[in-house]
Amino acid sequence: MTASMKATRPKDQIRAAYYDQLGGSFGKKVRARVHWIVRHAKGERILDIGCSGGVVPILLGREGKHVVGIDVLPEAISEAKQALLEEPASVTEKVELYEANIMTYSPEHQFDTVLMTEVLEHIGEPERFIARAVSFIVPNGRLVITVPFGVNDYADHKRTYYLNRLIEQLTPYGKIETVERIDKWLGITIQVDEESRPGRSMRPEEVNWLENAFEEVERLHVSTVLDLKRKQQSLERKVQRLEEQSEQREQVHAEALLREQQLKEQIEQHNVLEEQYALLLDRLEGSLASNLELLEANATWKSKYRSLARSKLGKIVVRYWKFRRQLRQRRSRR
Repeated sequence: MTASMKATRPKDQIRAAYYDQLGGSFGKKVRARVHWIVRHAKGERILDIGCSGGVVPILLGREGKHVVGIDVLPEAISEAKQALLEEPASVTEKVELYEANIMTYSPEHQFDTVLMTEVLEHIGEPERFIARAVSFIVPNGRLVITVPFGVNDYADHKRTYYLNRLIEQLTPYGKIETVERIDKWLGITIQVDEESRPGRSMRPEEVNWLENAFEEVERLHVSTVLDLKRKQQSLERKVQRLEEQSEQREQVHAEALLREQQLKEQIEQHNVLEEQYALLLDRLEGSLASNLELLEANATWKSKYRSLARSKLGKIVVRYWKFRRQLRQRRSRR
């Protein structure tokens, strides 16, 4: 299911997607497309051009059909062959896988159905590839084609497909049997006529189908955009909450640093007060000791004075000093 021409592009991961290795939702869409292709493979001999990892050839081989799968990418064929080795002999004997280019590939016989799925969007001149694929089909055999529907601008896509362009490219080779939109892909089958005929314009019913398909695909895109917007808004709210929490954490951290600084300053002030208190206490202790010594000295002198005053000599001395004091007072009054 890759383009049948050499190109530098991301690896086709249809096999991984088919088995839900790229997500359940994507796997469901891929399986719907793959199973649509398998259902429209008519007859016993099938050629799958651009078989990629071999999903479709192996599924058809399990149904007992003879399938040849070709792809220009050697890694795609290697992957397909590795997957085929895991199948029972009843399947491996029905499936052939080759690294080959459709423009140079020469099969030994024609096929009842040729599958060319997700190929044309990779091709610069798809008309040449369609004509080559039709040459491999038996008269009244079937060509099955799928392409991305509408804008699908991958790096290796060379064109965008809507319905009219595909019809113009296919109708010269036969009758269009089936036109279906498979999610975001367009699937068409044609019954190949022995004689080619000129192309035709779209019929009114095909235009109506296309308009309905446009509406459905547009609604899918709108739904996807709305879902992405909701997810973006949810993400923005989460980011805002985280920013708020970060701001709160920063505020708490700043408050903690402030409290730590205040505590540090209080400790420093406490240490200074402690030092001052210690100095004051030393001074008080020194002063107290001096006062105690003075008091003790005064007490000694008072005791000696009392003893002297009570003696005879003391009494004479006291009367003498009293007389002297009275005499000074009289002189001063004069």
